[in-house]
Amino acid sequence: MPSPISDSFPPSARSWLTVARDGSLEQRRELAGSLTAVYREPLLRYLQAFGARLDVEDVVQDLCARILDPAFLDGWQRSERPFRLWLRTAARFELMNRIRAERRRAGAADDSLAELVESDNAQAAFDRAYAASLIRAASEAAQRALDAQGRAHEWTLFIEHSLNGKPYAECAPPLGIPVDAARYATARVRGLVLDALRGVLSAEQVAEADVERELVALLSYLQP
Repeated sequence: MPSPISDSFPPSARSWLTVARDGSLEQRRELAGSLTAVYREPLLRYLQAFGARLDVEDVVQDLCARILDPAFLDGWQRSERPFRLWLRTAARFELMNRIRAERRRAGAADDSLAELVESDNAQAAFDRAYAASLIRAASEAAQRALDAQGRAHEWTLFIEHSLNGKPYAECAPPLGIPVDAARYATARVRGLVLDALRGVLSAEQVAEADVERELVALLSYLQP
């Protein structure tokens, strides 16, 4: 049975490549915008961690402009890697190529730059930003789905109880939700957010058996 999140969260589409090749202009723009919203900030944080003097925002902007290029996505499909790892590698090689080009323009040898080494700090910066970005996008998708169902008050309940720590007896009645139904409403909202997260991980080519582990890792990256 389709999840109610599927129509409100384009990244959970069954095939990004299908949209890239055959989607309407509006579908392509919507998917490109949704993917950029998830991956732009993590890529910026990742490249900034290398300490390069180049404009890393320009590198990321170019990558995001190619995000629905069928040839680019074909390369990802052949790699059989999660999309974020493929995109991260593409960003690193693009930065390395630009550093080499700058050195050549300056008349310096680039032999010493055989490889731009990925540090633990760069990986951690990407992982933290990716977790925050994906969870934010999934939350926004859940809100849109609830709004479409006339259940926006359930999102407010979820925030008040799960994030702000208010007891149901305090936050549910003002929203018109019976206290004995509040727990089920909160569980429903949590399920929508998890559906959205699973949708992206699945579309990223994360194996079904690994999705739960990935979800736990996402949350752990956000711990202080």
